[in-house]
Amino acid sequence: MMNKFFSAAVVSLGLITAPLSASALVIDINTYLTGNPVGSNVTVATLTITQNGANAVNFSFNNSVANLGAIGDDAFISGLLFSYDGTPLLTSSSFGSFGGTQLVVAGAFGINPPGGDAGYNFYLDLDYPTGPPSARFTNGEFSTWTISSANAISVSDFSVDVSGSGPASLAMVHIQQVGAGPGGSGSLKYVGGDPGTTPPQEIAEPTTLALLGLGLLGIGVARRQKK
Repeated sequence: MMNKFFSAAVVSLGLITAPLSASALVIDINTYLTGNPVGSNVTVATLTITQNGANAVNFSFNNSVANLGAIGDDAFISGLLFSYDGTPLLTSSSFGSFGGTQLVVAGAFGINPPGGDAGYNFYLDLDYPTGPPSARFTNGEFSTWTISSANAISVSDFSVDVSGSGPASLAMVHIQQVGAGPGGSGSLKYVGGDPGTTPPQEIAEPTTLALLGLGLLGIGVARRQKK
């Protein structure tokens, strides 16, 4: 009987200490804020943030401005601003591991830019090229990078709501050269937040919880048999 009790206890302990699953933070940039011509509430970009060890966070930024329809037939994203809680401190050397179809460099990032933008004060910004059309960040392209720190940095550091003259948000993009036809001009601004489907913090999966319950039940059965 003691062996059964011990086995149940070991199984339960293993379930309790089993690693919990980490989720990515997906920022859906889909809410029209301001600009000319008038936009609509559609997804124009997504920013996905995932943990990479204790001291780094990976980013994947995908451009989907074609969702604007005729307005976006020549649109491109010229800037991304996103939230950060300010700790640990970041420097130009914090940005690296660049990739994707639209390449950026560390110098394209700004830390705590002065002033506000459309009423928002974001802590980080990334400037994409506005020069020749061939260099612009256009629909279907994506860019990736990593932010690292000497101290522990977490996905949750980028999930701080930023207030402004619209809905509290985690990110904002500037869309330029929008209009019907190649001669169109104007700019739109869109904001976005966590759609709430996958929390950035670590959570226990339903399967883990179910197995934990079975382990505790095993302990109870073993105790009854011992008596």
